Amino acid sequence: MAEQVQLKQRTVNSQEFNKVVDTSFNYFTQPEVVADPDTIDELFRLYDKLYLQLPATGDKSHQYLVEQSTKIYPVESTIDIEPLRNEIADLRARLLQANTQIQDLSTQLVNNG
Repeated sequence: MAEQVQLKQRTVNSQEFNKVVDTSFNYFTQPEVVADPDTIDELFRLYDKLYLQLPATGDKSHQYLVEQSTKIYPVESTIDIEPLRNEIADLRARLLQANTQIQDLSTQLVNNG
């Protein structure tokens, strides 16, 4: 009952195969280019929309944004504080002089008194 089956092997020459069959990968349609939604315009649109919801300090806050931004663009004070410092120093000197006069007058009152 055993049947004998003969197998025949057919081989294909790879060079001949490549001449006949296109083995490169092709799309049926061109792939769509997806635009990156992360743009500077989008950042400022979101900031304008959400800035009142940002906390003043802490993580993800206005303070964080200022600290990060000043690493690139240092903000200089627009107010010249040197005249204010000079005025404070002058007022301190005048206050010291007035306190000294008060002390001297108080001492004279006690001694004459």
